[in-house]
This record gives sequence, structure tokens and C-alpha cells, in this order.
Amino acid sequence: MTTQDLTVLQAAISKMHWNEARQKVLSQNISNADTPGYVPQDIAPLDFKSLLKSSSSSLPTSGSGVSLATTDPKHIGGASGSSGTPAANAKKEKNPYETSPSGNAVILEEQLLKMNQNFTDHHLTTAIYQKNIDMLKAALKTQ
Repeated sequence: MTTQDLTVLQAAISKMHWNEARQKVLSQNISNADTPGYVPQDIAPLDFKSLLKSSSSSLPTSGSGVSLATTDPKHIGGASGSSGTPAANAKKEKNPYETSPSGNAVILEEQLLKMNQNFTDHHLTTAIYQKNIDMLKAALKTQ
């Protein structure tokens, strides 16, 4: 068994790769802030459910006998896709409201906020990865 067989480490590595790809796209947006006609780009958010399905985990993802009980209408539903799920409440990213006379739609403040959020996400993911490695090391220590 290697560390690639552990779902949490696979998920952390995938998230770090996604953060790296997003960092490249956001830095391209900032570097093209003065390019006439440039439209800022972003990558699609990482979908945790598809990430879990693609892992080698034996955990059930939906319809395999395990379901969440919703005893109150305010509870988030299981895999049924009820209206209280976070995906139903997600906001779409707004269109750029500012465009320069040259047609450039890059707003540096927005790009910097996205870069800061991306940095924070990457830092959290690396901390989770490191803590899991530390737990594995502690479990393997012989006293």
C-alpha cells in the first residue's frame, strides 16, 4: 500500500494541482491587464463528488445502500438533490462590469482577490496533506 492508495491524500494532491493551474490562469489575467481586447479567464471549480468517484475509495457515493436521514426540512438532503443542497444555492460568477475603452475586461482588484483565495486554499490543502503524512508517520513509529 502506497500513499497514492489513500483517498484523502489523492484528493489533496488533486486540489493542489487545481490550485496550481488556477494560479497560472489568474497570473495570465494580471499580466494581460493592459492588452487591448483581453477577456479574463478562470478554470472550472473542482468538483468534490467527481473527485471522490474517480478515487480508488470504496466509500459509497450515492445509491449504494447508505443514505443520510433528513429528519427536519432544514437539513441538507443526501444524494437526492433536494433544494437545500449547496449546489442549488451556489452563485454563478458575475460578468465583468467594467471594460476599458480598449476592450480589456481585467479588473485587477478582482484578480488579486481570487489569487488571495487561491493561495489560502492551497495553503490549507498543503496543511491537510502534511498533517495526514504526520499521522501516518506517528502510526508507523515503533516504540
